[in-house]
Formats: sequence, C-alpha cells, structure tokens
Amino acid sequence: MDSPLLREFKGPDGDPFLQEPSLTPPELRLVMSLGSDGFNPFRNTTRGAFITCTAIYMVLLSLPEHLRYQPKYLYLVTVLPGKPQGNINHSLGWLVDQLLPFWNEGVYYMRTARHFLGRKVFAVLIPVVCDTEAAHEISGFASHSHTYFCRRCLLKLENIDNLNPETWPQCNPQRHKELALQWKDASEEVQKFIYKEHGLHWTELLRLPYLDPIMFTIFDKLHFSELGLKESHFRDFFMVDETRNGGEGIGFKDDSGHRRLRPSNSSLRVAWTTIRENKQSLSQELKKLSYDFLWYLCFALGLRTSITVLPSYISQVREKWGTRAGGTLGGDEWNTLSTIHLVVSLIWIWGYEYDENSRRFQLLLNYLDMVHALHAFSLCETSPSLQNYYLARMLKYLHGLLVLYPDVSLKPNHHYAVHAADDLRLFGPPHARSTPVFERMNHTLQQIPSNNHLGKLYSFFPLIKLTLFF
Repeated sequence: MDSPLLREFKGPDGDPFLQEPSLTPPELRLVMSLGSDGFNPFRNTTRGAFITCTAIYMVLLSLPEHLRYQPKYLYLVTVLPGKPQGNINHSLGWLVDQLLPFWNEGVYYMRTARHFLGRKVFAVLIPVVCDTEAAHEISGFASHSHTYFCRRCLLKLENIDNLNPETWPQCNPQRHKELALQWKDASEEVQKFIYKEHGLHWTELLRLPYLDPIMFTIFDKLHFSELGLKESHFRDFFMVDETRNGGEGIGFKDDSGHRRLRPSNSSLRVAWTTIRENKQSLSQELKKLSYDFLWYLCFALGLRTSITVLPSYISQVREKWGTRAGGTLGGDEWNTLSTIHLVVSLIWIWGYEYDENSRRFQLLLNYLDMVHALHAFSLCETSPSLQNYYLARMLKYLHGLLVLYPDVSLKPNHHYAVHAADDLRLFGPPHARSTPVFERMNHTLQQIPSNNHLGKLYSFFPLIKLTLFF
C-alpha cells in the first residue's frame, strides 16, 4: 500500500485514491489484486499433466501483510475447467459487473462492524498477479511464444537477445485499448489478423476505466524467478538431466588429469596436532601448507562432502531432485537449491580449483550474478540503490549468458526480468504481492473429495470466502 504507483493513483474525482479520510464517517478505500493458477484436479503432481483446472482468486491488499493471505480472507472467484484460453471472459465479465459500482459512485453499506450508521466503500482492482500464461490471457495479450511476446514492450521474439532497454519500443495503453475494442467488434477472420499483427485480444477487464493492462499486469516473482530463471539455468544452461552422464564434482585429479598424491601419514599427524591446538598462529601455519595438502585435508575431514544443515524455516530439497522419481520441485525448493546448495558446491568445485580465466570460473561468476540480482529483488525492503543494483546485476548476468552460451537463445523470462525492475520501483518488494498462496489454495482444492466427478464441486466452494471487517 506504500508503493509509489498506488500512492499516486487517482480516483474518479481526480484526487489521490488513497487519500486521508475527511468525511464523517470516513469513506473506505480498498485495493484488491487478481490472481490465477492452474492445478490438476486428480492430485497428479507430474509436470505437463494434460488435465487442468484454473482457479481465480482475489486478495485484499488493504489488509496487513500478516492477514491478507490467510485462507479466510481470500476470495475464490471461480474455478474454470481447463486452461484459461478463450473461456475466461465470461467469468471476468461477471466480476467486472460487481466492481464497477465500487469505482463510479461507491457502494454504501447500511451498517458495518465499526460504523453503526454505515459508510461508503470504494474499491479498485490493482494489480493482476499470476504466471505468464494466465496473465496474458486475463489481461488480453498474446502468448509468450507470439511474435510480440512481451506485455510491456513491442520487441519481437526474433530480437529477444537485444539487451538494451532504451531501444525497446514501448506499448501505448490507449492504442492497446483501441485495438482490443476493434478485436471485440470484428469478425473471426479480422480477430485472427489483429491477434497475429498486434499480439492482443479483448478482455473484460478493459471495461474498468482505471485499468492499465500494460503496467498493472506485473511479473510475478515465483514464476519468472524460482520457476523461471533459476530452473531455466539448471535445465537449459547447466543441462542438469538424469539421462546425461555426470561426474562427482570432486576427485583426486587436477585440471590436467594427473592424480593428486596422498600426503604422508607423518605430515597429516603434524597437521592434525596443529589444528587441535588451535593457537593464534593457526591461520599462518595453514597458509604455509601446499594447496594439494589443504585440499586433501579438507576432503579427509569431510568438509567438502558434508551435508549442509539448514534452519527449520528453510524448505528442504527432496531427494533425487532432477529425476523423474524425484517429481516436480516447488518454488521454495528451487530457491533453496539455487541460492544455497549450488552456490556452496560450485564455489568449492569451480571457485578454488580453476584459474580465474578458465571457463568454469567464468560460469561460476555468471551464475552468481543471477543469484545476487534475484536476492536484491526478493528483499522485503527496497530503495533506488537496490533497484539500480538489481537491474545492473541482471543485465550483467544476461550479457554473460550470451557470451558463455552462444548456442542457447534467451527465453521470455530473461526479457521479463529486465522489466521486473519497473515493478520493483512502482509496486515495491514482491513479498507483498506474491503468488505462492495460490499454490497452497490449489492444494486445498485438490484435497476436496470429488470421487473424480468433475463439475459437481459447486457445493464446496463456500468453504473459502471473503470476510471483511471495516
């Protein structure tokens, strides 16, 4: 609620929407976000499942952060069979019909919990927060595989390796609405032409007078970061695949393939004694030892192969990750794997055993650029300096990918990561508008006993409802 965009957002009277109350009783100004996520109704967790339902949620951002994502304060708008393509406008139209009175004249409640004589309520829907596929469908954009794959600019997919944001042609909100209206009133043939040439279609959300589909449809951290950049780096650049032969990461051979010699027992006993005594000169004594001796010493002590102990509040990564038996990793697991386990392992393997000019050392630096950038993006507080740091690190990471992996093209998520700097500046830190809650609510829906009879769950939907106290 403290984001610059919401603070500067104008109401229907031209004044700031979130202004200080001046009437008695004061008007209530509410801000809500719209989110969507798909799930398999048959509880199958296999990636790429062919049966999907799409749940649409609303979150009351006016509530404190520790309350807004509790199930009792979430609003389950609807559950659609299949993916949202082509069948979502009916539900969005019904939702817009409910929201329009809250913008134009406000809705007067005759009595509330804190106001015996009632009060007037105004509400807006800002922003749209969901994965790329649902966001493009809900906000009226083409697929991320379309020529115009981006909802913020008009850069073509063939030029996705262009990393100079100043050269990206920007979308015009007014022009976007005009073309969407033409699409709405056109024949099917003309609709296909507009979709192909301009990469957009009509969405019922455009009936909301204040909605800017370009800036109000943000890039969700969970899907462009944890399930996007981090997973993509594993699969597309590091090529982690159970079908490929891999090494152990450590061994007794140096870069030239020569086997390291085991130190003598006498020298090891001297080293053990020095370490146990733990004198103030220990650091200097260890520096006198050779690199191979220290390497073997750490290996013998188990320092290079020990299991990383994580705090209880950090999600553990399941065993056999990356294999079919390991299943699909969640966002928290990808975050733990990429920012803790892999960072420690790669620094051990590539950071000390290879020359700074070697390819593997450069691969390590490039990977750490991504980790640094996404860490700055994920902080619970932000500032202009952090925003600039994120953008600089992300651009450095992307430029490094083009140099180190010339045979691999960038993906839309890499392009979206640059635009995400605008979301950080306008909407603030991502934790206040993230979507993991939708994953948890989808899990709740999956647990509803249906006996595999889809389409007959309407009697269970009131279990999740919106409750407001104002």
